[in-house]
Amino acid sequence: MLRPLRWLPCWLLMVLPAMADDYRIGFLAYRGEAQGRAEWQPVLDGLNRALPAHHFEGVFLTQQQLDRQLNEGRLDFVVTNPAHYVLSRHQGLNWLASWLDPRFGSARESVAATLLVRADSGISGTRLLAGLRVGAVHEQAFGGYLLVAEQLRRRGVAPNSLDIQFRGYPVDALVYLLRDGALDAAMVPACTLEQMAQEGLVNAAEFRALMIQADAPCVRSTPLYPGWSFAAVDSRNETLLRDITQALLAMKQQGRPLWGAPIRLDEVEQLLRDWQPDAGEAPTWQTLRRVLLGYWQWLAGLMLVLLVIALHHVRVTRLLLRRTDERDRLHHLIQSREQELARARQATLLGEMATGLAHELNQPLSAIQAYAQAGELMTGEQNSREVFNHIVSETERGADIIRRFRQWASQPLPGPDAFSPRELCRELAERLAPRARAAGVRLDVTTDEGVLLSVRPAVEQILSNLLGNGLDAFERRNQGGRLRLAAARRADGWRLTVEDTAGGVSPAVIEALGHTLPASRIHGMGIGLMVSYRLARRLGGSLTLVNVGEGTRAELFLPKEQ
Repeated sequence: MLRPLRWLPCWLLMVLPAMADDYRIGFLAYRGEAQGRAEWQPVLDGLNRALPAHHFEGVFLTQQQLDRQLNEGRLDFVVTNPAHYVLSRHQGLNWLASWLDPRFGSARESVAATLLVRADSGISGTRLLAGLRVGAVHEQAFGGYLLVAEQLRRRGVAPNSLDIQFRGYPVDALVYLLRDGALDAAMVPACTLEQMAQEGLVNAAEFRALMIQADAPCVRSTPLYPGWSFAAVDSRNETLLRDITQALLAMKQQGRPLWGAPIRLDEVEQLLRDWQPDAGEAPTWQTLRRVLLGYWQWLAGLMLVLLVIALHHVRVTRLLLRRTDERDRLHHLIQSREQELARARQATLLGEMATGLAHELNQPLSAIQAYAQAGELMTGEQNSREVFNHIVSETERGADIIRRFRQWASQPLPGPDAFSPRELCRELAERLAPRARAAGVRLDVTTDEGVLLSVRPAVEQILSNLLGNGLDAFERRNQGGRLRLAAARRADGWRLTVEDTAGGVSPAVIEALGHTLPASRIHGMGIGLMVSYRLARRLGGSLTLVNVGEGTRAELFLPKEQ
């Protein structure tokens, strides 16, 4: 019955090695792989002896290499300084034991840093470092930068006032660079100089430290902080973690334990919060999620305030646009009223001028009429009586024109009547023929058949003014010419033209036409032309004046529908 059990030892020897697991432990080797291996190999050997069912392999890396392998999930355990542990805690690190540095013998006070200068340098205080070359390992290195930088800041020396040069790992290179004059100062972990001197690498007498703290096995420039940690990386094998912790706590050197229980890292966390390192923090989305969860009430209130401000901005913008439109509308209305007022002032001025002219002309016309009537009664010759009778008739016609002139200037025009433009042109030509012959002017009349529905006296007044202006121009030049009066019927109305060869008019007269009253009589184009222009507009038509060839052409257009 016991025969099968005799094969059990052989079976165990064959199976147990196959059940062993391999674990990778990452060690922070700030002085390089060789030095790190020499320092931590006893710990590896102790674990492999204490836990023969497992195999522990050590990898000795810089802080950045450790971060990279942690991110890639290639490490099972990590041994690093407390600041790096805090910065990497989001990787699922679980602190198992604290390193008891034999030089200090305390897990709570084991890490410090030293600010070294050359012994023969004239740098006696930290304020003399401004602008000088100060070497450090990395901006996240605990003993190789953060501890000394924080101590300098507390002493009023801003790190950005120094020419800090991050030279990377290993730390030994900083000491060599300082010795050779490539640096003016160097930030290194405490005891680095003593270790290198003990190993015969440098002469400690060539260096001295600044900001020296209380007595310690190694010269240091900063207070002591908690020691290194042995941490598991996101492991849930409680049995394994318990076995490893027991094995670590059981390790001793010269009768003194090498590992102790985990400790609080409040002062390290406070230092990192004060320093606010940028790298090594949790990913942005994790930070954002934590902020959202922790301050959602404040964020909600802030969003509500921003929403109210946005709505208020939209309301103000809409109100501003509405007020702007209202302002533009009022501006256009004011401009329109100003134009109407200007036209009213011109009409008033025209009325006043017409009244004044009528008053001044009526008296001499009345006297001429009275003398002509008296002459008609006193003479006995038939020819003289006809002449006096003709003078009376013309003075009555002139008085009638003045009355109409005053009426048009101050009162609405009478209603339109149908009349023949041909007949009107013929009457005007007969009336002006004697004056034209006296001036040596040939008067040509061409008219179309048809009827025009308009205010005949007003049209007669306009044509009479235009023909009179033309004859005035010929008389001033004392030179004959040609004066043409035409009435052409078009589909949309009548076009009445008066054209002469009297030399034309000044462009200023044409420019003033339609804008305001002429300030003075210009070459015979005075109030008569302006009155004609306004009468044409009141008839619903238009009057244009242009220079053509050797003379002037005035066109009166009267639409078919008035």
